[in-house]
Amino acid sequence: MSGLVISITTGFAFVCGALAIVFGCYFAARKILNPGLEGDRTHDAATTVAVRIAALHGLILALVYAQELDDYKGIRNNLIEEAVAISDVYNDAVRYGGAIVVPIQQDLANYVSTVVGEEWDMLGHRQGLSPKAWTQWNDVYDRLLDLTPETDRQRYLSNRMRDRATSIARFRQIREETAAGGFGGMFWAPALIGLCLLSIPFYVYRPTRTHVFLLSIFGAYSGVVLFFIFAFSNPFEQPGKLDPVAFENLLRGDMGKSLPPAALGGDITQ
Repeated sequence: MSGLVISITTGFAFVCGALAIVFGCYFAARKILNPGLEGDRTHDAATTVAVRIAALHGLILALVYAQELDDYKGIRNNLIEEAVAISDVYNDAVRYGGAIVVPIQQDLANYVSTVVGEEWDMLGHRQGLSPKAWTQWNDVYDRLLDLTPETDRQRYLSNRMRDRATSIARFRQIREETAAGGFGGMFWAPALIGLCLLSIPFYVYRPTRTHVFLLSIFGAYSGVVLFFIFAFSNPFEQPGKLDPVAFENLLRGDMGKSLPPAALGGDITQ
């Protein structure tokens, strides 16, 4: 529920901010500039300028929105693939057999628990990946490298588990790059400047009820679009936080049995 409240509050703030920019620029332009007479073609010039600015502004928003949404979906898919890779190693260790089964499964369970309980919040605060999770992954990988297969079955399984373990590391690095990325001023400056410039040409229209209503629609929708771009920019932080559901499902299953009882949070076991 807290995440929903944060999303609604942030979205409302973006809408209010966009409305403030639109009406601030509109009334400032009306105070500074002369709206002109009906016959001097001021309205035509304002319309032409507004259309051209709107085309460029819309293109910028569309490109950034599509990029952020694609990155968001990519992280979600990578999370699922990483959970599958972890599950494969966890189950293949049983198929391999021997004394390595329990240590590998415990290390994997501890790794997943650390990602869910510690690393996800660190990524949300742009603090990078958890060193503890890296250590736990490295323990798993070292155990896999020390395997001495004696049969074709064990050779196949050992190679497969090593490949899956390296793919886990690759997904982790992608996750870190996404959390550390961001466009910052490179996007927000032209986006906000474009919103201001789009509002100025409307100064030729008197602030009637209809015109104010139309400007409100324009400002509110601009705020909504900017809010969603902001929400998708960091999948690990509110308001667009992507929960590690795939990892939590692993802990709710057999993998959770490899953890000490104290390591399981209440939300995972329910």
